[in-house]
Amino acid sequence: MPFPFAAATAAMDAVVHAWDVAAATGQNRPLEAHLAEEIWPAADRLLDQLRDAYRVFAPAREVTAEDDRAETLLAFLGRAPHWTPTAS
Repeated sequence: MPFPFAAATAAMDAVVHAWDVAAATGQNRPLEAHLAEEIWPAADRLLDQLRDAYRVFAPAREVTAEDDRAETLLAFLGRAPHWTPTAS
C-alpha cells in the first residue's frame, strides 16, 4: 500500500472515531474540509469492502445540498453529521 494511501486510511479511522467521541459527549467536532478531501480517496476505495465484508461502517446516509465536504464524508462513513446527544 503506498504511504499516502496508508496515511489517509489511518487518518480516516482516527477522524471518524474522534468525531464519534466528540459527538457523543456534546463537544465541538471540527473536521475541516481540507482534511476530509484528503481522506476521500481512502474512503472511496475501501468503504464498500469494509461495510460488506466486516460490517464496520453503517450504510451511507443521505446528504443535502447544504452539507459541506466534511459533512458529506461523515455521511458516507455512516454518521449523521448533524446529530447531537439528547439532553437528559
